[in-house]
Amino acid sequence: MPNKKILFACIPADGHFNPMTQLAFYLKEKGYDVRWYTGKDYSTKLNQMGIPYLPFQQAKEINIKELDEAYPERKKLKGIAHIKFDIINLFINRMKDYYIDVEKIYKSFTFDILVCDNTFPGPIIKDKLEVPVASIGVVPLALSAPDIPQYGLGHQPATTFIGKRKQNFIKLMADKMVFSETKDAYNQLLQSLGLPPEDYNIFDASPLKSSIFLQNGIPEIDFPRNYMPDSVKYIGALEVWSKKQLSENDKDWKNILDISKKTILISQGTIEKNNNKLTIPALEAFKDSDYNILVATAHNGTKDLKKRYPQDNIFIENYINYDTIMPLTNLFITNGGYGSSLISLKYGVPMITAGINEGKNEICARLDHSGVSIDLKTERPRVTSLKNATDKIFNSNTFLKKAKEVSKQLRLYNTLELCERHIIELL
Repeated sequence: MPNKKILFACIPADGHFNPMTQLAFYLKEKGYDVRWYTGKDYSTKLNQMGIPYLPFQQAKEINIKELDEAYPERKKLKGIAHIKFDIINLFINRMKDYYIDVEKIYKSFTFDILVCDNTFPGPIIKDKLEVPVASIGVVPLALSAPDIPQYGLGHQPATTFIGKRKQNFIKLMADKMVFSETKDAYNQLLQSLGLPPEDYNIFDASPLKSSIFLQNGIPEIDFPRNYMPDSVKYIGALEVWSKKQLSENDKDWKNILDISKKTILISQGTIEKNNNKLTIPALEAFKDSDYNILVATAHNGTKDLKKRYPQDNIFIENYINYDTIMPLTNLFITNGGYGSSLISLKYGVPMITAGINEGKNEICARLDHSGVSIDLKTERPRVTSLKNATDKIFNSNTFLKKAKEVSKQLRLYNTLELCERHIIELL
């Protein structure tokens, strides 16, 4: 559909921006007029992609990598209090400014459809501007259902009668005592924009109220549920756009690694800066092992880590191209970033996960439940826990077999064409 105008929009976070980039570039190449509203940190990449960048105006620039500096009180919070703080302050309280900016954009760039991440106020824009909205689930499906646990707590579905009763009680208490505050905050936002209040959980807004909800991933790595709204469509694994040619930072790992040894890749993502949480315990666990150990630091303490761990079997890099290294990898140790986990599964690589904050507990719980990973259920795993989990994965074919099965299912999806087809149907 040539000349159709598409506005992409997302909160300024790698895990929300990156999964949408290949789709945006694909649509641009097909002849759509694609522009993108987000934080300034992504303007350079958008320029490389040939997509016009639309900056924040009313909305404030807060780099998600520096959240603790922007919100000092956040560092003191744990568990439910941490989750609740993030939902209200990082998402709900910022939605009005996002809407004001998009409303101004619409006056000069009358887009035919909005494509946004699931934490962006897509449903609000749909109701206020009366344009179709395709929201993208860049994290596991958060839509509540009677047969799955409360989203945000990192629980897996109960299987016993007593377990199910307990699960329902926790959901009731969470809804009344914990997430009621987020519901109140969201309804105050709706009221300030002249919209009627809603009676559902904040996690349900995007899947239920968007014109269509394109869920990154496949059912095989999600909790099974008895009912799914027609608006929710699994689309396979979204990929990150990159230049076709290899970067000068990419290395020829086939000729660097000892291919007679198993290879373990370690990463705690781009947001978490405390290497004592996962990176260092993992290095301590395997520094004298007979494995190739690769660490992707995302430019976080790389020099110090290299100095501290000079062993010949350890390779510590600011950046490692996952599509290059995953075919050579036997195990991925991660704090549960959704995008990197999907890349791992794309190549059939089992995982050990150790993450809680930023919703990673939900990702880790689903991967464990799917049989492709062992969830250590902590942000600070012990050395012995990492060793034991590694031995369990390498001494059993179960995890590798399941990861290969998921990889096969992922490759059945023609993700970009599928997304375009859903968007065309709305247009």
